[in-house]
Amino acid sequence: MESHTSSKEAFRKLHKGVSQILERVRYRYEVINFPVKYRERSIDIIARSEEYGSLIIRLKTSTQVNRGEAQDLVKSSLALDALPLVVSDISEVYDNVVIEREGVYVVNLKTLQNMYLGREELVTLYRKGELFVKVNREGLVGRRTALGYTLTSLSRLLNVSRKTLELYERRGGNVTIETAEKLTKRLGEDVIQPITLKDLHDDFVGKAAKETSHGEVTALKVDLKYLFNVEEGDIYLIRKSAPDYIIRDDETLITIDATNPRRYGMKEMLIKTHECVKFSNVAGAELKIVTDDSNKAKAIADELSSLRRGNVEVIKV
Repeated sequence: MESHTSSKEAFRKLHKGVSQILERVRYRYEVINFPVKYRERSIDIIARSEEYGSLIIRLKTSTQVNRGEAQDLVKSSLALDALPLVVSDISEVYDNVVIEREGVYVVNLKTLQNMYLGREELVTLYRKGELFVKVNREGLVGRRTALGYTLTSLSRLLNVSRKTLELYERRGGNVTIETAEKLTKRLGEDVIQPITLKDLHDDFVGKAAKETSHGEVTALKVDLKYLFNVEEGDIYLIRKSAPDYIIRDDETLITIDATNPRRYGMKEMLIKTHECVKFSNVAGAELKIVTDDSNKAKAIADELSSLRRGNVEVIKV
């Protein structure tokens, strides 16, 4: 009982800390409370900012990110052009270190705050047993030229291939701490910079688009493809959150599957819909409820009308 209470208190503290950071940098955000039980859901917060982009956040009081959580975070982030973050308060998550795990990025509150406000903090990325920082492309070119090094002479001094240095100067990119120390020793600290949220987003998009499955082909997914005239690859199945599908097209659609009568009763459907309204408002998406039962479609529409949820469309398939 004491452990359960302390876990709930840790979650509340984590939630408050994330909310304060988001408010400070003027994100629009919503807390998503579906499924109602914390352990059954994968997404706790959706946030959006014109300046910083969008975030899909899971709050964890452990470092474990299970595959179901990670898949939902990744797929919803791909659908909404967002960054999937897990914010944890566990001591194993160090300050100013972003841990890549299961395709998502794990940070503590201090790191999240510093990525917005700690301009002088060197934030690093931990991946596959190594720490990485970012090369400042312009700083590298400027310092190398000012000090009179050619790419060939610098590559010999650093024991780094000329092709690699040329790539850093052309595109920037991440380097290991070992390589960063070599660069700063010869060229100064201006050639290295912290990992930023934009860097993480670019890194995520580059990897996840190649590696992520959009989920199994379901009967409803086939219906959605023809109903909204979209490609199958634009339909993302979400298993443990308020939306059941997110459709990425010219207009993003958030979809609830009401075709399975055993999955949700009317009460749960209305709670789920309420959370999806919050989700879609932040995402700038339209919300559709899809059912295969005319009576159920009418009942849902009547309930939503009485609750003044007229911006939700109920569709019979």
